[in-house]
Amino acid sequence: MFGLDFFMPLIDGSGNYITNDKYREILRLDAMLTEKKIPHTCEKMSDGWQIIYPEDGKKRVMDAIEHYGSYGAEQDLLEIMGLLTPEEKKRDNVLGYLTAEEVCARIEKHWKEAQP
Repeated sequence: MFGLDFFMPLIDGSGNYITNDKYREILRLDAMLTEKKIPHTCEKMSDGWQIIYPEDGKKRVMDAIEHYGSYGAEQDLLEIMGLLTPEEKKRDNVLGYLTAEEVCARIEKHWKEAQP
C-alpha cells in the first residue's frame, strides 16, 4: 500500500512524528475547553493532535483529531469519534469537517448534562 518513503516527511531524525503547524483548529478547541475548565487531554498524534474528552481509558467519551489523513485536515477542520447524533451514527462511527466551535458545543453540552 504505502512504502516507508511515503511517511518520511512526517518523521524526524529520531523517528518521532513532526507536528505540523498548519493544524490550528484543534489547538483552538484545546484553548476553548481549557477556558471553560472542561477536562481533556491534548496529545501529539501522527503529524497533528488528538484531544481526548474527558480522559483516556474507560471514561473516554469522545476524541477529536486533526492530522494527516483525518477528515477535514486539508481545510484545517476536525474529525470526531463519539458524541454523534443517532442519525450520524447510522452513517459512520466518525464525523469530520467540523469547526472547533461545533466540537466544543457538543462537549460542553455533554459536560453540563453529566454534572450532578
